[in-house]
Amino acid sequence: MQKAKTKVIPHRAGKRTKALTSSSEEVSANEVIDTLFRLFKDLGIDVTHPISSTDELRKPISTAHTLYPFASAIGEMLTHWHQDPEYLDEKGNPARIRYRGKRPSFRSLAQLMVPTIDVTFLLSELERLGTVSIDESKLISVHMRSFPVYEDKRLAVQHTLTILDGFMKTLRHNLESSPSNSDQLFHRIAWNNNFDSREIQALKVRVKKQGQNFLESMDDWLTRKSLSKARKPNNRLKRAKVSIGVYLSVESKPHNRRRGL
Repeated sequence: MQKAKTKVIPHRAGKRTKALTSSSEEVSANEVIDTLFRLFKDLGIDVTHPISSTDELRKPISTAHTLYPFASAIGEMLTHWHQDPEYLDEKGNPARIRYRGKRPSFRSLAQLMVPTIDVTFLLSELERLGTVSIDESKLISVHMRSFPVYEDKRLAVQHTLTILDGFMKTLRHNLESSPSNSDQLFHRIAWNNNFDSREIQALKVRVKKQGQNFLESMDDWLTRKSLSKARKPNNRLKRAKVSIGVYLSVESKPHNRRRGL
């Protein structure tokens, strides 16, 4: 399995002196198409009917909400809430926090991680998305470790393009590198061509639970191995952008109909 919906958005460990204020490098539809065509060319696959125009792909995607530019930083904020001891309860779970005041508070966390967004607007949007909730005592609870990408069309499109681009880069790397385990990037798929469709819902629950646990475990490990942004540049230390994903694909098969005698 490789490249899936990113329930866990990559983050960095340690205290932050400067937070991300916009999404990371965007991948355009044209870039994805170009990568795909180059992959086909290298594989010797002839594209008989290439796309003649991508004007439709260049049109901006309208959205009624404006959290999209801050998606990466919001993801880091939610993960920080799940990891920083100041924001955890005695059991190690994300604590309920008040809106304002000294740390820990929602305002202080938001100003640390997403300093350029209106905190009241951020809270209302996260509550609308079900990411957080506010109880009768005005304490805020967090229910997700990451920003739900499919609630915003523009974010969902960019998320999908990024996945496709990364997936093709994984394929290209594996085609061009030695087939030894040390050179290949992990890419495995579990599939079944005759799955009982009545079990789809159970499968979705199973993948969501186990996949989320796996991604959170990997995310914690990546955090421990990350280079702090506060550290002075060191030419001997090379940084890399990595991503790990899990996805589920379901394709319905037509019913087998018996022919009459």
